Amino acid sequence: MNTVPPYHTLMLPLLNVMGSRNEMTTKQMRDEVAENLGLTVEALSERLPSGTQSAFDNRMGWARTYLFKAGLLDRPRRATYAISETGKKLLANHPSEIDVEFLKSYEQFNQFLGSSSNDEEAPIPADVIDDQLTPEEQIEKGVGQIQRELQVEVLDRVKQLPPQGFEQLVLRLLVGMGYGGSMADVQGVARGADGGVDGVVNQDHLGLDRIYIQAKRWEGSVGRPVIQGFVGALAGVGASKGVIMTTSTFAQPAQEYVRTLTDRRIVLVDGQRMSELMLKHGIGVSTKQTFVIQRMDEDFFLEMET
Repeated sequence: MNTVPPYHTLMLPLLNVMGSRNEMTTKQMRDEVAENLGLTVEALSERLPSGTQSAFDNRMGWARTYLFKAGLLDRPRRATYAISETGKKLLANHPSEIDVEFLKSYEQFNQFLGSSSNDEEAPIPADVIDDQLTPEEQIEKGVGQIQRELQVEVLDRVKQLPPQGFEQLVLRLLVGMGYGGSMADVQGVARGADGGVDGVVNQDHLGLDRIYIQAKRWEGSVGRPVIQGFVGALAGVGASKGVIMTTSTFAQPAQEYVRTLTDRRIVLVDGQRMSELMLKHGIGVSTKQTFVIQRMDEDFFLEMET
């Protein structure tokens, strides 16, 4: 099998494995289920989008937790499990599958779900809920969608700023990213006197190392002539580093021109990247999205640490 199956389809194979053994550690359970399912090395190396854990370990952890919370597994000691009498009775009836709806026939599982749902939480968007995903996978998917929606909203608001306001925002963003110690280390440049430079960030307090900024609150793509003008302005002040940040995009010729430069380091930041950086560094935005998931059993977190 080249892909990791959804977590709920791991419940029955896991319980079957437990039915043939007295006790098993979480690692033994993992290895035996993977072998029985014929999971390839590639499948076992598949990771969650966040990269924090393998998809198989995450889904096995939730499958095991749900079986344990339903009373189908016992835990005689940490990281070691055994099938319970309830679990044995279930296997004797040869179930065709076990999923969350099936586990709701066990009262203690409903109690577990009830205590989890009473936690204060910001709901996952309804259109990203997928029963085949573990709660963590659903959250990662939901966070990604919310992030994209926030980026669009942030960029729309930035486009409404007056030119001077946008230039100040760009300078604040660079400081927030760690360029310069504070706003005392940045300065705007009077419009029309700079030949294309809108601001300067001093990377040291004496101004020995400077980054020159151009801010473009545009709708259309920024073309090569604009970049060439900025490069000329840098040459005029003997500068080697600059950033052009825009609310729109950069035309392909402009991007190619920047790649050919050998004596100047120019970084192009388009609107999408700018909104990402604003959210990441908390500049001009305030987000209070809190997600609470149903807690896995403590052995899951123990595994993550080892």
